[in-house]
Amino acid sequence: MARLRTASPPLFWTGAVLLLMSCFTAVLLQTDPRLFQGASVWLKPWKFQVSVGIYLLTLCAFLMGLPDAERRGLWVHALVWTAVACGVFEVVYISWQGMLGLASHFNSSSPFHIAMYSLMGAGAVLLTTSSLVLAVLIARSSAYRTSEVVKLGIVLGLVGTWILGLGFGAYMSAQPTGHLVGGSGMDAGGLPIVNWSRSAGDLRVPHFFGIHALHFVPLMAWLVSLTRMNDITARRLVWVFATAYAVLTIATFVQARAGIPLMTQGRPLPLESRVMPSDHAS
Repeated sequence: MARLRTASPPLFWTGAVLLLMSCFTAVLLQTDPRLFQGASVWLKPWKFQVSVGIYLLTLCAFLMGLPDAERRGLWVHALVWTAVACGVFEVVYISWQGMLGLASHFNSSSPFHIAMYSLMGAGAVLLTTSSLVLAVLIARSSAYRTSEVVKLGIVLGLVGTWILGLGFGAYMSAQPTGHLVGGSGMDAGGLPIVNWSRSAGDLRVPHFFGIHALHFVPLMAWLVSLTRMNDITARRLVWVFATAYAVLTIATFVQARAGIPLMTQGRPLPLESRVMPSDHAS
């Protein structure tokens, strides 16, 4: 924990505070009866507090492998404070809107909300792009403190997060009617924790898998590094897994666009209800 804290104090403490905040929000999830589009007004703030907190701590963990001199470089300084500023802005605004019982995303009810949604979009782009900057720094480092196999997994995971997470997130945000394709446009009755729709296609699914490439791909690389296979075979296996993960993520996008939920409830949706996004989204 001490090494993680010293790798990047801003990333560490911001991520830790956001996770602590999510604990208080979890209490509000259980005690505040207010709903927005069928789900608790605190569900989206809670998810973003957890997600952004974990994301910042993950960047911090990957920075540990860089030599001290490289961690003090201008690019590291820029990516750290960009990630912190954008992450805090997103979480604070989303939490504030949740407290008011209002939508933070896809909210065009006033010029203020339109402007804030645009700023959130710009912040999300910068926040996700920090993973690409870190990938380049790690790839170019000749003294990164881990095995070459794990280093490859980290770089591929970070790049995957930038391409898939940012790409599918941008597509979802550009939809005028929200993250659901087909169904009633309500968020009630979704899957536990993530709340993905069980009755409509949900564009949050590929976005989730895309964002978490920086966790799943390095994890696979670490598991491969524990085996006795030679370095060339291990690296090939990491490449195969990263490719398969990207294909899986793209498949969830195709499924969502077809109006098909990741996990259904009851009978499949009629074909005519799968062709257009829902009329409401939070």
